[in-house]
Amino acid sequence: MAKKAIGLDLDYSTIKAAEVVRKGRARVVSKLVELPLAPGTIADGKLLNPSELVRGLETLVQAEGFTAQSTVLGVRSSWVTVKVHRLPSMSKRELDRALEFEVPDLFSFPIESPKDICYDYFINFRGEDEVEVVVAACARQHIEPFIRAFRELDLSLEVVDVPALGWPALLTQEGRRAFVEVSAHQTTILVLFGQLFKVLRIVPIGSLHIIQGIQEAFACLPQEAVALMAEQDLDYLLVEGQGSKRVLRAAVQQFVGSVLQTLDFVRAQERAANFRAMLEEVVLLGELAELPGLGELLAKEIELPTYPLGTMDLSVSWSMPRPERLSSFASALALGVRGVAE
Repeated sequence: MAKKAIGLDLDYSTIKAAEVVRKGRARVVSKLVELPLAPGTIADGKLLNPSELVRGLETLVQAEGFTAQSTVLGVRSSWVTVKVHRLPSMSKRELDRALEFEVPDLFSFPIESPKDICYDYFINFRGEDEVEVVVAACARQHIEPFIRAFRELDLSLEVVDVPALGWPALLTQEGRRAFVEVSAHQTTILVLFGQLFKVLRIVPIGSLHIIQGIQEAFACLPQEAVALMAEQDLDYLLVEGQGSKRVLRAAVQQFVGSVLQTLDFVRAQERAANFRAMLEEVVLLGELAELPGLGELLAKEIELPTYPLGTMDLSVSWSMPRPERLSSFASALALGVRGVAE
């Protein structure tokens, strides 16, 4: 991997970029930037407006002063599937060959050839008789538009990755944690027991749904709803306003319910008496991580300590001022760290 890399987190109408430099064992963040894209440039992780993405990336490199050429792109979408799969114990070379044959059956993508699938895997644990792997895969047709866009620029696309898988590396210590990220259209929930992967789930509820609910409750424009979300706590948003609170309350309930359902799935698998018996804490990431009241509401429902990533001890250091909205850059940071990993 490179000694300097840009992690690129692309969402519905934004590019978040983190430039990370490797200095010995240290990972130093030299630049964090958020740039707007035309709404709808990317939807459900699919690139719908390549020229707008190229324009945004050109601005990133030329106007924002990024100097790294190596980039790591994150994709988050319902069409990116992550599964746990067990096979008889074998060498890595044998495992590579076995997965070439098994991946097309493991993922029910509408494809004509196994070459139409992009996938990668890592070993979750290895026992005497079997090995468990975590496989991430998607249809190649969804990745190729991004690759073509990067070819128009003087940027080297080194890796396309699932951002969630890099979140744990941002913290100084391992732990039994759930990570919960709210992006524009979806919530991503990752559960890890130390280095042991348990589940990755994507739920179609995101910050845009919360913003729509605030618009209805306060009869305001989208930009005014965003300002209210930045200035007020969740209790105020749920109680005040003369309009209907139906959409906002439903979105919050769906968010909390999806986390509860995911954790309960893991609890049942582990035969744990409660969430506290299997997890230490929940880490919030993304656009709503610092919304006052959201973490408290979730903590009350799941009875676990819940913290925004920005309040925790991170494994990266800084050659720039640490941003206030650090949690919203979590995926870009994770991708940048991935780009400079040895």
